[in-house]
Amino acid sequence: MENFFRIIAYVILLVINGFVFYFLHSHFHFLLLVIMIAGPVLSALLAIYLRSKIRVVVENRTVKDKYAYQNKEGYVYIKIINPTWAMSLDVKLCLAIRNPFFETEGERIISIPVYAKKGYELELPIVATLPGIIQVEVKTVKIKDLMGFMFLKKDINEVGEITVMPEKIGELDFESANLDQGMLESEESSKRGNDFSDVHEIREYIPGDKLMSIHWKLSAKRDILMVKDRVSMSDKQLVILPELCGIVPHNLEIILTTTYSIISQLIQDKTTVRLMYWSATRFEYEDIRIDYAEELDDAFAKMFYEKTYMDMNEAASHMANVHPEMRAYLHVTADGSKAVVMVKENG
Repeated sequence: MENFFRIIAYVILLVINGFVFYFLHSHFHFLLLVIMIAGPVLSALLAIYLRSKIRVVVENRTVKDKYAYQNKEGYVYIKIINPTWAMSLDVKLCLAIRNPFFETEGERIISIPVYAKKGYELELPIVATLPGIIQVEVKTVKIKDLMGFMFLKKDINEVGEITVMPEKIGELDFESANLDQGMLESEESSKRGNDFSDVHEIREYIPGDKLMSIHWKLSAKRDILMVKDRVSMSDKQLVILPELCGIVPHNLEIILTTTYSIISQLIQDKTTVRLMYWSATRFEYEDIRIDYAEELDDAFAKMFYEKTYMDMNEAASHMANVHPEMRAYLHVTADGSKAVVMVKENG
């Protein structure tokens, strides 16, 4: 509507100038008439040319951290590339912002200038109220010509994303006796700097031995590969099984934040955690061992690509059949506005 009134006003001015020139035969009004006729044509041609050359790049611009965090700012970097001398003072970016894990979507329109031979760089802050993969798609750009008479639309469909970790909910109080019920004996540990085994003897290398067991110094002295024969000792792991039930988004958020907070606290206490969750698309359990904070974030980033399901006990219902060796595990669900965390015996 704004463009329509602008065009009407411009046509009226053009007609008035035409009448003035007709009666006065002024060189000035003739030159002005030529400029007023040529101006919109040139403006439209430049906009068409800019539309054909303009490009958009969308990417994650997390500098300090690999991931963003719930209710804190993360950033998506949008770069408009303009290799031409044409420009526009008003380019509208039509954005679609999605969280596929929670199946939410919204739209946003941003107006920016695009400079000649430069384009524009935009650092878009994203504050996600829900964890997950936040996808930012530039669906289209609408380029207004310099005289403001029209918008030219171009489909872009360029997508960037940031991964948002759940918000920690503080220290959680657990009964150590209950936690011990959910512990699972493990034959080896992946903790860096810790080797849960004793060297029993040193012997010659046998094909099939692990390279990490080779005693390099002794091998160099004897000119033959020697390996450290170890006797395994055990450490304990706590198995945590969150339900990725998406029937109520608020409940799913509670489950994720509770699970994330529990594991964060446990790994600070030097407890090894096995995070297990049910993959509804692959119909199997994902099983991830977590010893460190970065492993926890990577595990959740992977989990956010899963599809949620509708049954609050879907993951637990398969455990006895798929993992009969599991004695017990920590089951995380939600009831109303609160999380339910309980040790569940398998079988």
